[in-house]
Amino acid sequence: MTDLYVLDHFKYCPKCGSQNLSRPKEIVVVCGDCDFTLYFNPTSSAATFIEDDAGKLLVIKRAREPSKGKFGLPGGFIDPGETAEQCAIREAKEEVNLDLQKIEYLGSWPNEYVHKSVMYPVLDTYFVGHVDSFKEMNGDPSEVTTIEYVDPGTVPAEQWAFPSLKKAVRKYLETRSR
Repeated sequence: MTDLYVLDHFKYCPKCGSQNLSRPKEIVVVCGDCDFTLYFNPTSSAATFIEDDAGKLLVIKRAREPSKGKFGLPGGFIDPGETAEQCAIREAKEEVNLDLQKIEYLGSWPNEYVHKSVMYPVLDTYFVGHVDSFKEMNGDPSEVTTIEYVDPGTVPAEQWAFPSLKKAVRKYLETRSR
């Protein structure tokens, strides 16, 4: 099995173990024996557009799948109890060792994230961030192959890691031109 929606992997009720499961909606599994209902709404992520003083955008080349080798931004999944803003700040520190001083909301877009042959729906949230210094910047090798600065308007769409990121880049470019 590859790229199945996460709920397609449920064969047994997580509460009673019954195989009497139904899917009345795409995001719901219901047990016909104990009436347990599991809702699986999209998970959330946050990423940040960070510019250098010349207006070039900091991008990372992804070190792992999905989209290994393509351009991404410092970002990742939001932890339980964490806000999108807190996640964006934490991920910038973890992935590229940058301390975001200020972040502004850009937008959010739905995405699909395939991990170990399971497709998870994700709501990707994007911010524009500012840093005081790039001196201590370095990439986490488990996440980042290289850090580069690019003119996002010249990067071919197929080089961006995710469909949501392509949409975020378009909006980012629109806001920069105002």
